[in-house]
Amino acid sequence: MKKLIVLLSIFYCTMACSQNLNVKRDSLYQILKKAKAPGEQVEAWAGIREYYSYRGQADSSWFAAEQMLKVATESHQDSLLARAYLQIGGYFTNTSDFQQSLEYKFKALAYAEKANNTKDIWIATKEVGVDFKQLKNYGEALRYLLKAESLVKSFSSIDGDQFNRTYTHLAEVYLKTGQPDSALHYIQLTEQKTSKKDDYGHARMLYIFATVYDEKGDADLAESYYKKCISFSNTENIMLPYVNASTDFAQYLLKKGDYSQAKQYALAGLTRSYESKYKLGVINAAGLLRILYNKLGLKDSSYYYADMKDAYSDSVFNEQQRNQIQNISFAQQIKEKEDQAKQSEEADQRKQNIQFALIAFGIISFLIIFLLLSRSFITNSKVIEFLGVIALLIVFEFLNLLLHPFLERVTNHSPVLMLLALVCIAALLVPLHHKIEKWATATLVEKNKKIRLAAAKKTIEQLEKTNNEK
Repeated sequence: MKKLIVLLSIFYCTMACSQNLNVKRDSLYQILKKAKAPGEQVEAWAGIREYYSYRGQADSSWFAAEQMLKVATESHQDSLLARAYLQIGGYFTNTSDFQQSLEYKFKALAYAEKANNTKDIWIATKEVGVDFKQLKNYGEALRYLLKAESLVKSFSSIDGDQFNRTYTHLAEVYLKTGQPDSALHYIQLTEQKTSKKDDYGHARMLYIFATVYDEKGDADLAESYYKKCISFSNTENIMLPYVNASTDFAQYLLKKGDYSQAKQYALAGLTRSYESKYKLGVINAAGLLRILYNKLGLKDSSYYYADMKDAYSDSVFNEQQRNQIQNISFAQQIKEKEDQAKQSEEADQRKQNIQFALIAFGIISFLIIFLLLSRSFITNSKVIEFLGVIALLIVFEFLNLLLHPFLERVTNHSPVLMLLALVCIAALLVPLHHKIEKWATATLVEKNKKIRLAAAKKTIEQLEKTNNEK
């Protein structure tokens, strides 16, 4: 009966947690539905990507990042492109492809600096530091994270979550480099700035507190924070802190010789890792369970978890190979979209330049025609020559803009062939220009003669009339 009550309690808790998560997911999509401006849409997709990322749903996370890039590219806003590339980098971080991740995060940093957006620069700088931390390059990690700390302090309006994301990573780097006092300093700063509204940030803070106190040998506080992290992460369904805290607490209990309780927490971490398809978590928990069951004298169970660890290790290795191929494909898709956007932008710019060239040619042509047809305006032939040269240059530029895409296709982007084609166009235009210029000049001279002759006749007539009157 007691077992039944426990199972029913677990079932109802799971159902309630699932319903709570569905509400959160649905609220994010409602925000996206209401978003009209590109900035609002990018922020909505970023929230959706992070939601799926924290819960280990890689495909949904990638889809959201892809949609962010689409919106940002169409907006032509550097700050939005910075955020989109940052989310794409985050996806590659989750797949442990740090080379691709750093490439896109550095690209995000460049766009953020171009937009002169301090917040985006901070986020990109911090994320680069996180990747170096994952690569165990703690010197570079510390350099970027300390720079991120100085940036976050310069914000006019400061959000506690911004401090959380910077300080927790600094605490972990100091812990990894054997400086637990510095790690404790930064995690205490995190506690001052973090609210429970930031579920993931709060769960990570609790976990790092536990690991810091564990490293410092404060058993009571370490155990307290491990339990707090596990409870909070379980309630809010935050996968990674839950798995890490459960497995590390099991390791902590193993050192104390409490094999029975250690087994329970290791199994909890294993179960959650399995449900979330977090294979690294399965490997760590299975390896720990192998040791625990061996300590408990249950050899068969120990062998079972040893086999599980080996099987998942092989699976992770094979998956990494597949991910590398898939990530190359994803990166190529992004490059193709960037090229398409660039070509579209160039085409729009070319159309605009063609319109400007036509307007300029129309104005010059109108002036020349006016000067040629005017019956009272005497003009120097040098003016016609000057306007003719300008018209020639405009026509040449117009043809260059108009024919450039065609010439690129025909010549296969060969600079030599492109140059020859443009020389041929100029060779046709120059003689034609000379003929038109010669005709216009002759017409203008003849027109000027007629105007002067008419003026002279009129003057003579007036003189004769004056003499007759006298």
